[in-house]
Formats: sequence, C-alpha cells, structure tokens
Amino acid sequence: MFVTNHVLAGVLIGQRFPRRPWAAFLAGCGSHLVMDAVPHWGCNLSVAGGPERFLRAARRDGVLGLAVMSAAAVAVEPERRSATLAAMAGAVLLDLDKPMEHFFGAHPFPDAVQWFHGWIQRESPAGIRTELAAGAALALADTVAMLRAGRTGADGR
Repeated sequence: MFVTNHVLAGVLIGQRFPRRPWAAFLAGCGSHLVMDAVPHWGCNLSVAGGPERFLRAARRDGVLGLAVMSAAAVAVEPERRSATLAAMAGAVLLDLDKPMEHFFGAHPFPDAVQWFHGWIQRESPAGIRTELAAGAALALADTVAMLRAGRTGADGR
C-alpha cells in the first residue's frame, strides 16, 4: 500500500484515540498490516525497469506522504495532535525497511518481521485502482473526522 494511504489511515486513527497516543500508535501499526493484506499496487522488481519504476513511484509517494503528514499535524485539533502523530508513525513504521535498505543497505527489523511483512503483501500492477480508491476514501474520512472533531472538541462531546 502506498505510504500516503498509511499516513491517511493514521490520521483517522488519531481522531479515534485523541487522548491515548500509545493506543493510537499500536492501532496504526495494526492498520498497516491490515492494509497490506488488501490487494494493492506493486511492480514486478524482477523485470527490466522494475526497480526503476518502483523508485519513481516511491519517491513521489514518499514526498506526498510527508506533505500529508505535515498538513495533518498542522490541521488536527491541538488536543488530538499527539495521538495523530503517534498513529501516523505507527502506520508507516513497517515501511521504513524500504528507504533504510535503499540508503543504508540494512533492514531495521528482525528477519521474522521482514518475512511476515513480505508474506502478507498482496501486490500487483493491477492494484492501482485499490490504491487510488483507498486514498480518496481515507482523505474524505479524515476531512470529515477532523471537521467533526473541531465542532465537538477533544472529548467527542
């Protein structure tokens, strides 16, 4: 799943756990696994041009994900900011393996975690529709949740 979609899921989770950053972080980690188990975009790295295509997509997605993360950190209600940041961090944590491997040649997680994260992946070039639909749905849900939080306050009343 695109890291931007994981970030968007983290924003929504942060709205659900406004005063519990650790719960938001753990829920963010869990959401990553659930989302990666859904069929989503991925390119075949073993074909000619595959790694280059992946890197092009990863660079764009990484920049967009950082922009969304920054915008969400500013846009959420101050009382929900810690939980939202924690949820976004948890939601993207498992994908740190890709930039760490690319830039430093090392994986940040134990082999068992790497294996499990790879095992649950359901990637294919045809999964782009799922990625785009998930991104749009999550962005809409985030917007509604943040607007609602602004009207009701941090305690949900």
